[in-house]
Amino acid sequence: MKITLFILAHILLFFSCSSYTNYEDFNERTDSTKMVFQDNAQECEKLGHLEASRSEGSKRAGEISIDKKRYFVSCMNRKGWILKVTN
Repeated sequence: MKITLFILAHILLFFSCSSYTNYEDFNERTDSTKMVFQDNAQECEKLGHLEASRSEGSKRAGEISIDKKRYFVSCMNRKGWILKVTN
């Protein structure tokens, strides 16, 4: 049980510390500029924060952070910005 919690804590720490809102983290689009990306990112970040704060039940900080990232990335996907896959 302790090992599982230890591994889960490190995974959550990794996700909360990794950047996912930088222009370099997304595939470049020929029809948009960096300024458009920044506007879209700002809008999606606000939406992600709002959606994560609406979640039901009690969530820990790591879970809320993961939810914010998930909402942000899905919003950016809807706007045509695809996150680069890193290994």
